[in-house]
Formats: sequence, C-alpha cells, structure tokens
Amino acid sequence: MVDGSTGSLFSLDRLSGTVVRTLPFVLAGVTGLAYDGRDLWVCSRTQVDIVKINLLNGQIQKRLNLQRGSFTALAYGLDHLWAADAQTNKILMLDPETGEIKSSFSNPGIQVNGLTFDGSSFWASDASTLSIYQVTPDGAVIRSFLSPGQSPRGLAYDGFYLWNADGSRKLFQMKVGG
Repeated sequence: MVDGSTGSLFSLDRLSGTVVRTLPFVLAGVTGLAYDGRDLWVCSRTQVDIVKINLLNGQIQKRLNLQRGSFTALAYGLDHLWAADAQTNKILMLDPETGEIKSSFSNPGIQVNGLTFDGSSFWASDASTLSIYQVTPDGAVIRSFLSPGQSPRGLAYDGFYLWNADGSRKLFQMKVGG
C-alpha cells in the first residue's frame, strides 16, 4: 500500500490489516506499485521513471525512463508491466526489460487511480467517476460498479479478493468473482 502522507510503502497482513513491513519511497510522489512475483515496481505522477525495487530492502534494481508521462497506477500481468498514464489517458503495456511501449488502450473512465491484474482481466479504479472497472487486456469494458468508498485509489488482487485503498484512508476487501 502507498501512503503519501508518510512517504512509505506498507506491506499489510491481508487477514488482520497489521503492517508487516515498511519501505521508504524511492521516487517523489509515488502513486502506484505492482508486484511481478519477485519484486515491486513503483511509479510517480511527477517523474517519468518507473523503478523496480527489491521487495525486502527497497533497493532499486532497475530504472525505466519513459521520457514522458504522468503515471498514476501500475499493474503486472501477461509478462508485461502496465502503466496508467494521465497525460495520454491510456493504459500502456510496457516491456519490463526495456520500457518500450508495446501497445496501449484507452482508460475506461476519466483517470485511472488504481490498476491490478487478476490473471485474465484488469481492474481499474477511477476517483473521478467513483467507479471500478473490469477490462480485458485490449481495453474492452467487461463491467463496472460504484466504489464502496468515496475516493477509490489503489487496487490489488490477492488471488481471492480485490482490495481497494480509498482516499478516505479505508481499505475495502471485495469478492468480485462470478
């Protein structure tokens, strides 16, 4: 979880909500993070770099400079990194080794604030529309629903539940299958 007020990344126990580990921000203004199965990827709305950090100690492992963009959310899926870019209003499919943009699709709402991948589709939150969207890897909207909170931000999928970190400092667990 990203906490802009403390400048920290938090790992939370999914059952109790207690903080397991804390890492400092490696970029100013962190807005999103993604887990690739081994390390974390971190993005910022104010910087064009997306960085891969070691999950245990927070050390930077790789830096992708995309030259332009304002990144509000990240996801990892289908062997690629996916970044929501507020400048182009698109979700970009990136090669995690080179940062090359392989493809993109339009944002399903006004601005993506959270993004995650559940193994077959993406979930995007939008605080402007107070909605959460399920979309295919090519951007077709499967469904959408109103957020349980007043300002949907970060999203994560743990294999069972979709988690939504809300701007009201609440964390919602949602069953979205079927």
